[in-house]
Amino acid sequence: MEQGQKNRTIIITSLLTIVAGIVVMAGWIYDIPALETMIHGFVAMSFNSALCLVLFACALLITQYPPGKHSNLIFFILSLLGTLIGLVTLSQDLFHYNSGLDQLFVTDKTRPSYDFPYPGRMAFNASICFTLLGLGFIALIPKKRIFNLLSQTFFHLVTILSATALIGYLYGVSFFRVVLYRTSMATHTAVLFFILSIAASLLNPEIGITQLFTGKRVGNQMARRLFTLMILMIIVFGSLTNQTHRFQAFSSLDIGVSVLAVCFLLVSLLLIWNTANWLNKVDKQRSKAEEEVKWMNLELEKIVEERTAEFQKSEEKYHSLIEQASDAIYVLDFRGNFADVNASMCKMMGYTCEELLHMQIEMIIDPEELKHDPIPARIKHAAQSTIRERRFIRKDRSVFTAEVNVKKFADDRTMVIARDITGRKKMETELREAELKFRTIADKSIVGVYIVQRGKFVYINPRFAEVFGYEPEELIGTFSVETIIHESYRQTVTENVRLRVEGDVESVHYEALGLRKDGTTNWVEFYGTRTILGNEITIIGSLIDITERKKTEEELKTSEQKYKLLFESNPSPMWMIAKDDLSIIAVNDAAARLYGYSKEELLCMNVSAFRTKDDLESLPERYRRDTEGYVEPLVIKHIKKNGTTMFVEIIAYDIVFEGRPVRLSLTNDITDRKNAEENLKKAYERIQSHIESIKDMAWKQSHLIRSPLANLKGLTSLLKEDPLETTIFDHIQTELNRMDTILIEMADEASDHDFDD
Repeated sequence: MEQGQKNRTIIITSLLTIVAGIVVMAGWIYDIPALETMIHGFVAMSFNSALCLVLFACALLITQYPPGKHSNLIFFILSLLGTLIGLVTLSQDLFHYNSGLDQLFVTDKTRPSYDFPYPGRMAFNASICFTLLGLGFIALIPKKRIFNLLSQTFFHLVTILSATALIGYLYGVSFFRVVLYRTSMATHTAVLFFILSIAASLLNPEIGITQLFTGKRVGNQMARRLFTLMILMIIVFGSLTNQTHRFQAFSSLDIGVSVLAVCFLLVSLLLIWNTANWLNKVDKQRSKAEEEVKWMNLELEKIVEERTAEFQKSEEKYHSLIEQASDAIYVLDFRGNFADVNASMCKMMGYTCEELLHMQIEMIIDPEELKHDPIPARIKHAAQSTIRERRFIRKDRSVFTAEVNVKKFADDRTMVIARDITGRKKMETELREAELKFRTIADKSIVGVYIVQRGKFVYINPRFAEVFGYEPEELIGTFSVETIIHESYRQTVTENVRLRVEGDVESVHYEALGLRKDGTTNWVEFYGTRTILGNEITIIGSLIDITERKKTEEELKTSEQKYKLLFESNPSPMWMIAKDDLSIIAVNDAAARLYGYSKEELLCMNVSAFRTKDDLESLPERYRRDTEGYVEPLVIKHIKKNGTTMFVEIIAYDIVFEGRPVRLSLTNDITDRKNAEENLKKAYERIQSHIESIKDMAWKQSHLIRSPLANLKGLTSLLKEDPLETTIFDHIQTELNRMDTILIEMADEASDHDFDD
């Protein structure tokens, strides 16, 4: 069984048959008579017939899909099962025995009668059709034409038998329905046989009657049209016959036959008229096509004439191109004499055209070369072009190397295109020297150098091999590029190689984790560019071992994280202010809490928003001032988000952050300390005032005390001289009282000074 192109007719027919068979089987299983007959008033289809139809339809459906591992086996099993059921049933009718197959799946409760002697058994002609259909399916399995012919014959027989049964139903002829036996197949069984056998014949449309209706020629189209109309005629006349018999429209058989004959004649006339019109249309299209072909022939003749004229012009252009060609071109006859030369040849050799036309090819070739490399006979009689190098001698006896392309013509002439490659030879020599210099530089380079073709290294310098712990010979032409890359980065490296090989990018620069020979890893940085060397897509690049740099970067990253954590988690407000535009580029949570803003708000602000009007003028100047690192501390007023002011002490340090001059600041709220200092200053001023008052009072009182003391000292001296002088004692008492009064006044004045606010 071969799977060809999908056929929609086969798929639809198979699915329709499967659905119809399943509906009938469901009717038998659930005892629903309407499903068994499907058409009211007609004979029911037996369960075994429905089962066989489903089996064959499934087998036919399998042929329309790509063959799987067990497709042929399933196709054979389904076909064999249907064939065996048909054969066993047929043998029961022929040899008059009951195998029990009729009631094997379901029980038919219909009473035996003359028309249905064996309940549950399919009709005799149905068993014949199933047997033929199954044999046709089995004959499809061998891939030989003889079996395909046999299979198509079986399918056509089923089509004829089912069509005969249908005609018997249409015209009420029991002989056609029964076909030499007592029972007849159900109407829907005959219909399914008819369409299923036609669909099966489409598996080999080029064999049998099927090819008459499936071709694309006029005869095939006419056959399809006539056959379709004939089927319609049979159906229409059959329906008319049944209706006339049913309603007894005609009193005698002769009248009915005459009417049918007239109807048949009229329909045949319509059929002929339709076919004739269609053939006339086809003939008209053919005539039109012939006119188009004639017109095309005339156009082709014109084109041939134009092409002939163009060919003549092309030949003239050919000679003109040869004369104007930059390469030297000459033609030799079979003896090696010059038959034609162009101007470039004359210029290259230093001869005139006339001189060369009287010479032979050996006369312009270096004699030393001819001694060990003479002109071989195969070049004189070459069947295809040959490219090689020759040493020619100019008229001035100078020798040069030329590349010649030799091609023999059909008339034994040979055309040669020669090109002076002295300059190219010089360039090749210089290129070899440059390559030698490159290798010398690359081999001594401290940077790894590599060349990759077809996924393998074709050159690496010693440093490249050293980075991965290999010798150069171990890597060149042996391992694929991925061998020296850690598996976690192999996909990245493979993708970068693919992009360059396919021309999506010209060069790449990336980092990857390498894999040394000893299994350890290292970080490498690749630089690679796509180019063409020797007609091969090539990747040339360099490599640097960046393991130490990566380690340093990791340490720097760790350090950066630590400092960032220190900045963010610092309990003191910290800022990073751009010195050029005074914008806030970084701020920590402590600063946001102190000023009452969110961090997002602060990062969109300028530090001038915190200054009072009096300080705004000096702000830019302070930031513009060049400082080296440490900035002098500053105490100044700042404004919070809620409008309140506070005194802050700013400790700053100028740094460069991401290439930008930045001032790193730490802000301390010293409002409470500032208020305490103000209060302490006021208290100190009051103390100083009291001290001055005390000094004034003490000075004044000392004067007042000094006078009675002096008087007492004098009176005491007088009393020593005259102790009995009472007047002196009175004076002493007076002075003592005065002194006591002064002391009391001093005490009262001291008590009047208040040292509190």
